[in-house]
Amino acid sequence: KNVTAQEIIKQMAIQQGRYKSYFIGLDAQLARDSAFYAVFFGGYELSVHLFRTLVPSMPDELNYFISGRLAGMGGWFFAMPLDVPKTNVQSRYDTHVWGSYGPELLRIARERGITGLYAGLGPTLVRAFPANAALFLGVEMGKKCFDQFLWR
Repeated sequence: KNVTAQEIIKQMAIQQGRYKSYFIGLDAQLARDSAFYAVFFGGYELSVHLFRTLVPSMPDELNYFISGRLAGMGGWFFAMPLDVPKTNVQSRYDTHVWGSYGPELLRIARERGITGLYAGLGPTLVRAFPANAALFLGVEMGKKCFDQFLWR
């Protein structure tokens, strides 16, 4: 039987509470996102700075592209051990808004080892490479366009 998104939301509301179901795994989400974005944006800025310093002849566009790629891949490599238990916590009906994440992380590490926390890393890195390279190149080129044409 095909299950619709509306049926899933209705079932979540019945089993977990109408509003509580939207916040299941909030601790897991905060742990994963704070780690990811710290490495993502920090790594991007550091990479751009290092390329400008160490390879001053590199065109800005190439710098943004390579730095975006490195930032995305680094962010996911660092955050993946936090993402696997987050996904498990948020996909089950028996979890709580706060407090299910730590035990789930420990369970995965105990049962599958540290490599179990990196399940799915390969495809994630393959996707992160072009997506984040294009993201930062587009943002930086958009900023340059706005700076040149709108803010003169």
